[in-house]
Formats: sequence, C-alpha cells, structure tokens
Amino acid sequence: MMNCIKFLSWFLVHSVLFLTILTFIPGLPPHGDFLVEEIAPTTPREGPFALNNILDRAQRHYENVFVGPESVAYRNKPNEIFVSMHGGSIIKITGSSYSEVEEVVKIGPGCEGYWEEKVCGRPLGLRFGHDGKLLVADSYLGIFKVDVDAGTKEHLLDSKEPINGTRPMIVDDIDEDIEGNLYWSDASTIASLDAGALEILAGPTGRLIKTDVKTGKNIVLLDKLFFANGVQLSPKEDFVLVCETIRSRVIRYWLKGEKAGTHDVFIDGLPGHPDNIRAKPGGGYYLSLVAMKSSNSIDMIGTLLRLPWLRRLLARIGYGTTNILEMAAHYFQSQFLARVSYAVLDLATTAATFGKEGSMVVILDAEGYAKYSLQSPAGVVGSVSEATETNDMLVLGSPYNKFLAMIPLEKIKPSRSGAKPTRPIEMNLGGSLANAAGSDDKGGSPVAKDGGPAAKDGGPAAKDGGPAAKDGGPAAKVGGPAAKVGGPAAKDGGPAAKDGGPAAKDRGSAAKDGGPAAKDVGSAGKEEL
Repeated sequence: MMNCIKFLSWFLVHSVLFLTILTFIPGLPPHGDFLVEEIAPTTPREGPFALNNILDRAQRHYENVFVGPESVAYRNKPNEIFVSMHGGSIIKITGSSYSEVEEVVKIGPGCEGYWEEKVCGRPLGLRFGHDGKLLVADSYLGIFKVDVDAGTKEHLLDSKEPINGTRPMIVDDIDEDIEGNLYWSDASTIASLDAGALEILAGPTGRLIKTDVKTGKNIVLLDKLFFANGVQLSPKEDFVLVCETIRSRVIRYWLKGEKAGTHDVFIDGLPGHPDNIRAKPGGGYYLSLVAMKSSNSIDMIGTLLRLPWLRRLLARIGYGTTNILEMAAHYFQSQFLARVSYAVLDLATTAATFGKEGSMVVILDAEGYAKYSLQSPAGVVGSVSEATETNDMLVLGSPYNKFLAMIPLEKIKPSRSGAKPTRPIEMNLGGSLANAAGSDDKGGSPVAKDGGPAAKDGGPAAKDGGPAAKDGGPAAKVGGPAAKVGGPAAKDGGPAAKDGGPAAKDRGSAAKDGGPAAKDVGSAGKEEL
C-alpha cells in the first residue's frame, strides 16, 4: 500500500511539473499570442431569441446519403439548388420535391475518406456571381469558378500563395460585387480546417480580404478576426459583413461613403456562434448560428478565452498529439490512426463538446436588428451553417449533418406581438473604445459619430429607428451612451430600459460607461506584396 501511495505521489508531482513546463516554456508550437480575450455578454434568450420550435418542422432529405452539406446556392431558378459536400463535390438538386440529384463537379481529385479532406477539398462557401457562374470557396484549395451547366471549373486563387507574407489556411466564404471584385474570409493563418480548434486556442488570426479584379491584388481589409466566417455584401454594396464565429458577432466594413475604410459591430452578444450569413429576399439577412451557447451553465469557450495559459497548454497537447498520430498512421499505414488524428483538433469535436441546445437562425433587418429567430430545440435540425431561401423553401446547410434540411417558407412565419425590435449598444470588453464605429470618449460622454446624435448626460438619442430608453434612460444607439453590462433586455423586440435602465437588447450586449467595441480587429487596406 505504501509503495502504491509513493508511486501515485511521484506520478502526480512529475505530471504537474511536466504540464507546467509544457505550458510556459517559450518557443514551442503552435505559435500564437495567447492573450486574454473578453467577449460581450450573451444576450438573454428572450424577445427575438425566445425559445421556439419552428425548425423542428423541417424536412430531412437524403438522410445518411449526404455528408456535411455546408453551403447552398440558388440562382433564382425554381426548385433547383446547388450544395457543397464534405468530400469536395458540388451537387445539383432539382425537381418539384427536390428528388433529383447529380454531381456537377469535384473541386479536388477525390480521396479515400473525410480524414483526407486536405486532398479532396472541403468547399465551405457557395455563391452565384453576376456572370451566372458559381463561386466556390474551398478551405484547402482556394477559390474556384464553376460553370454548373457545363460541369467545368476554373481555379481563381490558390491558397498556397501567401498574402502579405501569410498563407490563408481556411478559405471560408465569398461574395462578389457588381464589378467582379471578390470579398472572402480567411478564418485562420495558423491552422487548417482539420485543426480548426487551434484557431480557437491560439488565435485570433482571421482576415477579411478583397481580391481586386482589375489588378489581381489581394487587399487585407481586416485582420485579427476570431475565426472569420460568413461574408455578405449589402444590397447597395456600401458595406460588407463578416461573421466572427468565436466572438459571437458580425463586423461591418464600410466600402463607400464617409465611413469607407472603417468598421463597426453590426450585431454582438449572440446566443451562439455565427457561421454563414445570407441576404434575405425583401430585405435583411439570415444569420446562422452553427453552435449554441448554454443558457443554463458556464460558457466554456468564453471561459477558455480568459485563460491564455490553459489555451496554450491545450494547444500544445493537441498539436503534439495530432503530429504523433499522423506519423504513426503514415508509418503503420493505419486508417484507424488517421481518423483519430483527424478528430483530435477537428471543429466537429469542438462543436460536440461545447455546442449545446440545438440550432438557431436569426433573422436580422437591414440595420442589424434581431427581428426573430428559428430554432430546433428537439434537434430535428442541428448545427446550421447557412440558411438560403429559394422560391418555396428555406434550405439549411450544415458542416456535420448527414442530411439536407428544408422547411417550407409558409412554416417559418413567427407569431409576432407587434413590438418593434430595439438596437442595443454594441460592445466588446477589453478593446479600444468604439474605434470601429468612429466613437470618441471624452469625459465619459460618447459621441454617436457619422450622423448619430450625441447622447449626453443620459439624454435619449434614438437613431435609425432605435427607440429611446424610457424615463430618461440612454438610447439604444451605436456609439450612443453607456448602458450597464447585462442590463435588462427589451422583451419581444420592444424597448427595455425602463426607469432609466439600459436598453441592451436584440443587437448585442451593452457597454458600460461608453465601453469598448470591436476589440482587436485590425483594419488594414494592406495590399499583397
């Protein structure tokens, strides 16, 4: 018994010593800044985020036939959609009941299985360009243009080519303006998709990039994005939106007008992690939350972001384990070890560990107000990465589902109370004060720059349809006065800040005393050298 106790004591002491050395010794890969990251408090699950079961009415198509139908494209041709698949295929689905399927093209050469997606490609974002060709953002292989009628493809951008000295490691989503310029997201410069968890642990390194059609140059518009994901141009193309999955928010980068070259927060404090964003016919946007935060327990990712030493330790353990398994799989020619190696840092493992409570699609208006949401608490539809509207269906993509979900448009109309949604004050703790929104902090009185009236000394300033806080409370306005963090929300889309309380609802959490917004997002305008 004594020998057993001595051994356990020896093992415990040496394990702690080893982990301490592994955590703090400098220079070990993977390399990252490992800084403390504070994200906005999560908006309460009420009002437009209140629980509903609308997505439980969805129909599952091609169950156990499709794998990872991540993105969906529609070219305004009734009952015809195009879907990207895990394995590198672009699939065409047609027919009045969407019963006819054909493969249009393979982005990569094909491979033995999902664990070899670096070879076969993993198309994450689809979008029809103005010339009628399908634009494809493939995580590993770059950007392609596909003629879906001829079944041919053209390689527009090779992700092996560095941009500003750094390779795009996860080409994620794409959009095109009327001139043919491409706007696309690079989710990470330190990890490929099969090791995407490293971006969570060692990031942020994501970027929003513009490819100039005239010069062929790649211009970094924003960097230091925390897993840059979905991309969507506004109808007027005066700004472009990019989702920050880990910070649970959407950033708006202005392309035209007085604000051109600046950025601000479009929506923050989301109850889940956004993936793709798509325009909603008639105005507004469908914003898909691929993984939900738990409403009844600790936000594990948020906790990890505040503990850089723990992130460094987990990153080094995961990185080392993956490399050892990869070498063993190659040496022993073991498919089993290859699969295990793939799973260690894959985002599917992260989603299964931290993603809780079903799925959600948030319907935003043109200014970033959350109007209502579509949810699936019963899990009929899980891990929604994209919502695309066709002539008769809302089609729901997913990186993990083994089916394609669709819901008839007539079944997604929410019951409304008639209350108008409010716009809460955007925030992100720990960053520079509203540098993205062009705010100014002088004496604690934020100024709503670029058309927003100053909300001085608690005076209401309701701009762009955002109602002022009742009884002298601060107005819910971007760049407006400070609202208390975690303050009461406006239920059912209505204004909340009663009796001088803050209005912090439907568009993110509030910033106390003119608190900071748009943390660590580096604006650039850097051209590829």
